[in-house]
Amino acid sequence: MAHASIGVGMIGCGTVGGGVAQLLREQADVYTRRLGAPLELRKVLVRDAMKARAAGLVPAALLTDEPRNFFGTHDMPIVVEVAGGRGPVSRHVAQCLEMGKHVVTANKLLLAEEGPEMFALARRHGASIAFDASCGGAVPIVTALQFGLMSNRIDALFGILNGTCNYILTQMTQHGKPYAAALAEAQAQGFAEADPALDVSGKDAAQKLAVLASLAFGVRARGEQVWCEGIDTLDLADIRFGAELGYEIKLLAIAQRATDGRVSLRVHPSFVHADLPLAQVHGAFNAISVYGHAAGHVMLYGRGAGRLPTASAVVSDLINVASGWYPVAFSRLRLWCDYHQPVQLIDPGDLVSRFYVRVNAKDVPGVMAKITTIFGDAGISLSAVLQHEAAVGQFVPVVITTHQAREGAIRGALKKVEQLDVIQGTPVCIRVVDMPQG
Repeated sequence: MAHASIGVGMIGCGTVGGGVAQLLREQADVYTRRLGAPLELRKVLVRDAMKARAAGLVPAALLTDEPRNFFGTHDMPIVVEVAGGRGPVSRHVAQCLEMGKHVVTANKLLLAEEGPEMFALARRHGASIAFDASCGGAVPIVTALQFGLMSNRIDALFGILNGTCNYILTQMTQHGKPYAAALAEAQAQGFAEADPALDVSGKDAAQKLAVLASLAFGVRARGEQVWCEGIDTLDLADIRFGAELGYEIKLLAIAQRATDGRVSLRVHPSFVHADLPLAQVHGAFNAISVYGHAAGHVMLYGRGAGRLPTASAVVSDLINVASGWYPVAFSRLRLWCDYHQPVQLIDPGDLVSRFYVRVNAKDVPGVMAKITTIFGDAGISLSAVLQHEAAVGQFVPVVITTHQAREGAIRGALKKVEQLDVIQGTPVCIRVVDMPQG
């Protein structure tokens, strides 16, 4: 017996939207068998219908740049939002929810900044929001946190959440390219935008971390609350020194819960030991290590961006919503941040880590004594010192690694070190991240 098709609308038709349309067209028989009814794309809302028709990603008859036309289309209970951003997109998503339409979105910015409001709006109107494509492309980290690890108290997340940055760092580490050359290569390969600021600043990863932390810890967290440092100031010399010490450099998104319930949320370049699994994630791939009290260490790995990997996650969410089980779960379980209290953050100065420090020091007697005295007075213990031979009296790079120390203490000590007359320039400081045992 043939089942009636399930109508789908779509907002946006760029790279990911084109991939969604492609999968719905090419895998229609597969999805129909799995779902028991065909999925039918009925209308696509875009900013410029003429431009979208020229791109040819979907049939021209489906395209409109008139919201009234889109929202007036009948029998379209699910809407896929792949336009990204906020502003008009936020209003379109809100209108869908107010009409009782389920929304599938890949929009991490919308969720990171307006998630609680959107989830609550969906709940009031009997709708749901599915968003596995928002935080890791094809990597099903959202589904894993929502459902696969539901029995666990999650204590920490360590993630490589931006494929552009990971590609750039791979080029710097494995091919010795300076940052500017590695960025140009990423742009030439299509991994980085013409304006890469969102990626290389760490803000993209911060938005994703806010969404994931909300799920993992049962809190309300927004992207602006994530302490963020990017990769755009990294020097190739530090990557080389780190390698001598046995470390790989990664842009890590880290969420950790303290025993008192407070949470640290941060994105920054990190040295991780070369033997750890996250250190082996290269190119434009993503990976997320999750630490649960019962499951221990669980790691998910895969392509974090791109046309079909992201479209894969969108269509999987679409099938889950169309099947009916996801809306029921959304209505009955209290997993989403509209149910949660605002996150209580740990002061960044109180965070404890090991540190890599590089200073340009004059090669004269007594320099290390002055530096170690400052560190000792701040309660910071050194674990290693690395210096290559140089002519006496020249400024040479001196690399120091520390044992566990407070962020505030290391920053205060480095200000004093910088003021020494035997130090040239500003010291470089990169955190050395150790993974939990699990």
